[in-house]
Amino acid sequence: MRTQLHSIHSDSLGRYYTNAVVSQALVADLPSNSPSTVLDLGCGTGSLSFAASRRWAKTNIVTVDLDRTIAQVLPDKLRESGFAGGHYHLMFDALSPELATSLRREKAQPDVAVCNPPFLVPKWKKGYSAILEDVGLSSCLPAIATTDAALVFLAQNLRLLQPGGILGIIVPDSIVSADKYRNFRTELLNRYQIRSAIRLSRGSFGGTDALAHILVIENSAPNDAPIALSSLDKSGAKTSCMVVKHSQAAHRLDYQYHFAEATSRQQGARLSDIAVDLRRGSLNSAEAKDASHFVLHTTDLDPGNRGQWLDFSGRRFRFPVTKSGPVTRAEAGDIIVARVGRTAHDKVIGIGAGSVVLTDCLYRLRVAPSKQDAVLRALSSPEGRAWLELHAYGVAARQLTKSDLLNLPLSIL
Repeated sequence: MRTQLHSIHSDSLGRYYTNAVVSQALVADLPSNSPSTVLDLGCGTGSLSFAASRRWAKTNIVTVDLDRTIAQVLPDKLRESGFAGGHYHLMFDALSPELATSLRREKAQPDVAVCNPPFLVPKWKKGYSAILEDVGLSSCLPAIATTDAALVFLAQNLRLLQPGGILGIIVPDSIVSADKYRNFRTELLNRYQIRSAIRLSRGSFGGTDALAHILVIENSAPNDAPIALSSLDKSGAKTSCMVVKHSQAAHRLDYQYHFAEATSRQQGARLSDIAVDLRRGSLNSAEAKDASHFVLHTTDLDPGNRGQWLDFSGRRFRFPVTKSGPVTRAEAGDIIVARVGRTAHDKVIGIGAGSVVLTDCLYRLRVAPSKQDAVLRALSSPEGRAWLELHAYGVAARQLTKSDLLNLPLSIL
């Protein structure tokens, strides 16, 4: 999956195709026993349709995709696989507001929908707002220029489903975890019944290690039932479920995040209990390039130096001409934690000597001198690294929030 630019491993529409393990897990988690019509919106090579055809051999499957080759190949492959139900392919823009009219014309209002949308930020079209408005989700978006296509696909599926119908959709980690989508998750929980969320393992999709989740949503008003969370490994083995309240789900719908939170609550103490100060670096990438001398950035942190106190006494900094106001400077005894990046959990060091200015991709943490060694060990330990990795969010370039870092459980107090 991707966020903006096409990967060399994705097709021209930015799609990473669903493997059989993920497809089977998604279809198996749907509660419907005998749907009359299954919709596969943006069907791609048909992996989800094949999984649906194996579970419901006599249902009607409606596939929608603009790819002309898929329209020619998919019907024959379904028949060859032994599927005895009906199949209708609609070569149509999956995100067109007019799709509902076309489906009604074909008398194909689905009661189950399966979907693996492209993971990209699309060029916004006027019709997207109409789709989101129809399902009551137009007022809870972040800036439309940064809205994932998966969110619009989710809304379109809900718009096309019969009342009481079930949607199983693969979404990027940002939809499930990012702060910018918290209002969206809250509104979704207030309007629809989210039955379950399954975290997929990294590497579940060929050509990318991006993180994704399966959401199962019922097109009906919510109740007070807790939401089931679980995790799926690459072999298809599923963890036992844990349940969370709606308020917890609005914060995040990630199984491993809530599992770690539940475990850490038993330990009591948190980093926030001893942190004297935690702040981001102050220079953005352009300002760092304009600086005459060294500015510490994530690319300067070698995982091989993780957990070590490093000497910066030979580094100097000259104020960049484009920067006004104070800059964040790390001094001896400060701890540096990467805020963004796929391997940010491996980039934790201490300032052993000297001082250095930081980019805004790094955090500067200050604790009492008596706690400095213990905190650096805790952050760079296997347990600390696992915590940082689990609590960072995002599809590829992951981010760690200040509040999540301060929630790091400690056993040193």
